[in-house]
Amino acid sequence: MSVPEVFGALVLVALGGLFLYALSTTLVLPKTRGAMFVGTSPRRIRAALGVLVLCPGARVVDLGSGDGRILRALWRRYRVRAVGYEINPLAYILSRVWNLMARVPAEVRFRDFMRADLSEYEVIFCYLFPDVMPQLAEKLRREALPGTLVVSFNFPLPGLRPFRVLNEGEPIYFYRLGNEEGEDGHKPGSVTPGRPRGGGHSSGRPVTRPL
Repeated sequence: MSVPEVFGALVLVALGGLFLYALSTTLVLPKTRGAMFVGTSPRRIRAALGVLVLCPGARVVDLGSGDGRILRALWRRYRVRAVGYEINPLAYILSRVWNLMARVPAEVRFRDFMRADLSEYEVIFCYLFPDVMPQLAEKLRREALPGTLVVSFNFPLPGLRPFRVLNEGEPIYFYRLGNEEGEDGHKPGSVTPGRPRGGGHSSGRPVTRPL
């Protein structure tokens, strides 16, 4: 192929990608209220995971998992087989393909997370737009078990008090549901369940590193 032919093919591919992106976004407008599929930067994902201490058996979910980059990061760092919920068709397909290529055994569900039972999970990630956050906060109050850890990128959960906020260009909020007893939801000097005094951690409740 000549240079003009190669350039023309690349332009067609780019236009096709933009068309698929616009189409997939339009299809889910009633659910997302116009929110676009926007990925979280690797730097911010590393910063958030650096706060956590997770064991391979932790039950973790990403609400609106996009292209699955958080699911893959969880597997690479902690060998956690996380679950993602995604209703954007393009993002769902991309996440399935890239997870397969990276040999990451995460589960991606093409389903609205508002219909999921959040009591199944110990750690909940989300990067959602402000319009959705009040509904999610109410759902967490109804369903999530005490001690559930929630990590929200960019936007806070109304009515819930974060115990930590990281500033990595944009804020990352950390919540421990049902506990108001100090950092990480524990009284000073207490031992976190699932984290033995001698170091390391077992398959108990996920914890966060000290400030």
